[in-house]
Amino acid sequence: MARSHTCLLAALACAYAAPKRVTLAIVNERAYKLQCSLGGAEKLPVIPARTGKLLQTDVPTSLVCGGVTAEIDGDGYVVARVGDDAIAVGDANEFQLELSRAAHKCDRDSFQGAHGNTYLGGSFQDCVWRYAFGGVDEADPRAWRLFWQNEAYWRLCEVAAPSQAVRTFASDAVPGQAIEVLREKPFVAVARGFATRKQCQDIVDTTPAVSGLGRAHVGGTGETSFSSSRETLSTNLDINWSEPDAPVTSMAAVTVELASELLGEKIPYEAQEPINFLHYKVGFEYKPHTDGAGRTKGKRVATTLVYCEAAAEGGSTVFPGDDLKLSPGEGDLLFFEYKNGPQSTQHAACPVISGNKTTLTMWHRLGVSADDPWYNYEQWGEFHNPHLRSVYKAQPFRARAGGGEL
Repeated sequence: MARSHTCLLAALACAYAAPKRVTLAIVNERAYKLQCSLGGAEKLPVIPARTGKLLQTDVPTSLVCGGVTAEIDGDGYVVARVGDDAIAVGDANEFQLELSRAAHKCDRDSFQGAHGNTYLGGSFQDCVWRYAFGGVDEADPRAWRLFWQNEAYWRLCEVAAPSQAVRTFASDAVPGQAIEVLREKPFVAVARGFATRKQCQDIVDTTPAVSGLGRAHVGGTGETSFSSSRETLSTNLDINWSEPDAPVTSMAAVTVELASELLGEKIPYEAQEPINFLHYKVGFEYKPHTDGAGRTKGKRVATTLVYCEAAAEGGSTVFPGDDLKLSPGEGDLLFFEYKNGPQSTQHAACPVISGNKTTLTMWHRLGVSADDPWYNYEQWGEFHNPHLRSVYKAQPFRARAGGGEL
């Protein structure tokens, strides 16, 4: 029995240590050509000055370029920028943002013709790879589809202007609150300045599950003390309705009142899902997804998002199917109801380009009660379930030679 147990542990250790395959972008930021090697042995083709190279490699491994060394590890996509004195290693987030920077250059250099835009070097994707990482000799079309899906989605996130209100009215549920309607059916609206910085900070200060996550970021731009694991940047806040003055409860109460007004139907306070607290750092995003599919008893019918902190750049909420875009400000609230039927309201959180973004999400249900709570109605299927797993795409990682998170 002991020998079998030892063999099992050895097999698990081997499986854990098995190499992973990644796409590595090596960027020569020096003013002269560069010779690099991987794993201490494999010599790579010379990389000209101010250009890059894409290649596939197993990780973990070491990268040696012009007298400097860095350890390479990660998931999917990794960037290694070789400077004069060190190699800066970035994760999939850095890879994605580099593609966006290149796409912006293409957009600036394009010109409008009779059949649409014309780009330097041919198609839009050809142009992107001409600029990305200083220009690479081989493109990776799969990377663009993975990170940005298509040109239209990138443009909605990165180029399009925020959508304008089709009308504005004064809220009855929250006196003095103006409501901007972005779409009538299904209803999408914004309440600007709905939450104050103090209200958000009070939630952080009084909720143990959040205080370790968001203290440095609600309304601030300080250094992060977060774990590098994305899963730790999301937590659920239970609402205790027996403590109406608690910061989480008072925020939930006024949110439910406003959501009921905008939905046109009274949403019950009790038996709803917990509030979901999310923090986004640079590169963090939510790919297009759905929350629910219409007015069915016990199911989600609408979502509210309170932006306790808005990103300095990027981080917009978009509805790709309708070319709808909100670039939120600090304290804004976004409300949207879902389309009936299988084609639910698809939305996304665009990548944060700079700064941080912190949100409080409530999913509203009709027909639930203390005797018949929300979890009696869930099989989840295709819809987002924050209570079971993270939906983030990768662990953020950026280090210089010698280790240490930047």
